[in-house]
Amino acid sequence: MSLPNHLDSITSFLAMEVFGRAQELEKQGHSILHLEFGEPDVSPPPVVGQRLQQVANQHFGYTNTCGIAELREAIAQRHTRLYQTPVRAEQILISNGTSPLLFLALRLIAPPGSDILLTDPGYACYDNLILMAGLNPVRVPLHLEDGFQLKTDVVQQCLTKNTRAILLNSPMNPTGTVLDEVSMRAIAELGLPVISDEIYLDLSYDAAPLSYLRFSENALILHGLSKSYGMTGWRMGYLILPDEWMPTAIRMHQNLMISANTLMQEVALAVLQDDGGALERNQQEFRQRRDMFLQTLRNHGLDPGYDPSGAFYVFFRYRKEMPSLEMAMQILEKTGVALTPGSDFGPGGEGFLRFSYANDPSVLSEAVKRLAQSGLLST
Repeated sequence: MSLPNHLDSITSFLAMEVFGRAQELEKQGHSILHLEFGEPDVSPPPVVGQRLQQVANQHFGYTNTCGIAELREAIAQRHTRLYQTPVRAEQILISNGTSPLLFLALRLIAPPGSDILLTDPGYACYDNLILMAGLNPVRVPLHLEDGFQLKTDVVQQCLTKNTRAILLNSPMNPTGTVLDEVSMRAIAELGLPVISDEIYLDLSYDAAPLSYLRFSENALILHGLSKSYGMTGWRMGYLILPDEWMPTAIRMHQNLMISANTLMQEVALAVLQDDGGALERNQQEFRQRRDMFLQTLRNHGLDPGYDPSGAFYVFFRYRKEMPSLEMAMQILEKTGVALTPGSDFGPGGEGFLRFSYANDPSVLSEAVKRLAQSGLLST
């Protein structure tokens, strides 16, 4: 039986192609340095293991579709305390990671056929989830010369009569750029609903973290514990949304998930109640890695041309006239350094490579040394 072609536009992650080839090379005995994934290498807080032991023999049934009440309250208090944006537990919906919540948010925010603005470059799955929701992605170009900041006049030029919402991400994947207050305030003044993906918000290094809720309540906020606590595999995400949207969100989530994983919620609650200082340590660790990595790149003549101020990524423009996937594969074969092709993040990412510095400093130093010696990025 032939498969209908209505999903042919959904693309795969090019990073996985690089990873697949890297695995083959490792099996052949080659030394591979993995800078292609945004996978923090820090350990989860010790309370995770402690809580697992405490609940090991418990029965785990469904929870309320919005999540455990105590966890929702803990999230609301945390968001209010860290980001100076008052949030109530009743506004929070917990799920198995932020990706299903992004799909839910897109279906909530606009009817099929609507236009959704997103940055180019931007996180690889945004385009695909917009298409899967029956919506049209409209790309707003970002430029290295502007430090990949979102320019309001460019956003206005991209607006259509069919635009229903804007999808933001700050700090950004793949650039590590943190949207400044001027940009966020200007976006809010447009009056459009915003989906703000703030999964990297705790990893803002040069200024206090800015949640979009400080500028507008006409927003749906995505957040979780994956990046800041090294808990990607736990799939803990949550959505903050206006009260009037919650009844529809609940109906959708009931049908999609029934409820989030119960064990994950128990562990997340334990982390938010007492993380043992893990968040502050991780923030300091990644800030130091950012500073070290940028300095090492520049010492070897590989200046990225801007200063990423959040997340754990550097988006590097190379000089060769070569598609970024081909460039990434050539680098992998010749140096053993695995990087993500910029085209994974939209047409505006072509000609770039993404480096992830969520790795041990010794690995980062060796990777830059190999890249510099190869001359592939400087010629």
